[in-house]
Amino acid sequence: MGKGLSRSQVFFMTLTCILVVGNLYYNQPLLGILAREFGVTEAKVALVPAFTLIGYALGILFLVPMGDMIERRKLIQGGMTAAGLLAVALPFSPSLGVFCAISCVMGFFNVSQSILIPFAANLAKPEERGKVVGIVLSGILIGSLMARTLAGFIAQYFGWKTVFIFAGAVSLILSVVSQFVLPRSQPTFKGTYKELMASTARLFRELPTIREAAVMGAILFGTFSAFWTTLTFLLEAAPFNFEPKTIGLFGALGMIGALAAPLAGRYADKKGAAATIRMGLYSAMAAFALLAISSKVVIGIVLGVLLLDLGIQVAHISNQSRIFNFAPEAHSRLNTIYIFFYFVGGSLGSYIGSALWSWGQWPAVSLGGLGFCLIATLIFVRGQKNRATAEKMA
Repeated sequence: MGKGLSRSQVFFMTLTCILVVGNLYYNQPLLGILAREFGVTEAKVALVPAFTLIGYALGILFLVPMGDMIERRKLIQGGMTAAGLLAVALPFSPSLGVFCAISCVMGFFNVSQSILIPFAANLAKPEERGKVVGIVLSGILIGSLMARTLAGFIAQYFGWKTVFIFAGAVSLILSVVSQFVLPRSQPTFKGTYKELMASTARLFRELPTIREAAVMGAILFGTFSAFWTTLTFLLEAAPFNFEPKTIGLFGALGMIGALAAPLAGRYADKKGAAATIRMGLYSAMAAFALLAISSKVVIGIVLGVLLLDLGIQVAHISNQSRIFNFAPEAHSRLNTIYIFFYFVGGSLGSYIGSALWSWGQWPAVSLGGLGFCLIATLIFVRGQKNRATAEKMA
């Protein structure tokens, strides 16, 4: 049982999530610049966010479970240090291939925020878990969107290379500060690394709600990544012809939706996750329907961004929070399962989004997102029916 976190600790965890998660997203508003820098097509430069998220998914799979096995603060510090050094190396890449490779390895080590989530869940008081997880998770959501805005402004005034040098420096500073702010953790798993990974697979097999949440998370973040990857291509082209700093402002719009995460956590504590998940799914589907008819209308895109981010973030926070109702001693492993699927979906979404753009441009991307959100809704409805049937039979 968690004994609670101080406000300063929750604030630092949230701030760390905001700043560190940006390493995964700084490249997205810069794709047009990177395509010109390396002399490649839009389809090829879309591999940059895809490789970054693939690396992150692998880090989730192989590093985050260790949070149940070793002291979490040390694991967080090691990840931030490695990711920070690799981010600084990115501007010196001689080719797109090297840039993708470094991005992938950087993503692998950039997992500190995903260790902080189960850390917060374990330390929080049971009656406050949804609220605390929602607040810390809001840091990840805000950071993923703020990164796009910040990268656009830095690139506009100081050059794209400065974006990654800044990102690396921030990670290194946070690694040092965390030594004095974060509490020490007590490992809950006593076996070997091989046994740890085997137990993670066993949890996935034995808990159907975890499987459902993981697949839904993958679909939702896939649609989210497809949208943000291709939005850059839409806004750079006619009739908009926006500069990077203007494109980055659309990330700031999305932060309004991310601010709903703590409210969703509190609501889930009181009413249960199902109500907020349904609310989020319906909002995301409405957003994609609006975006499908707004390829040349700025106000339609703005409203679509607000509605989509609100829907995806509300569904995500409630979907992820419900996994922490199981196996308190295995929260890092449960989070590994969820976030691994989540970012595999994100990396595939970036690639599928660019493929849909090449095939049918913005209408194809929007209708594809609508279709995937509908699939996630059907999965959730089926899960609800199966759980209700199981309860009647018990």
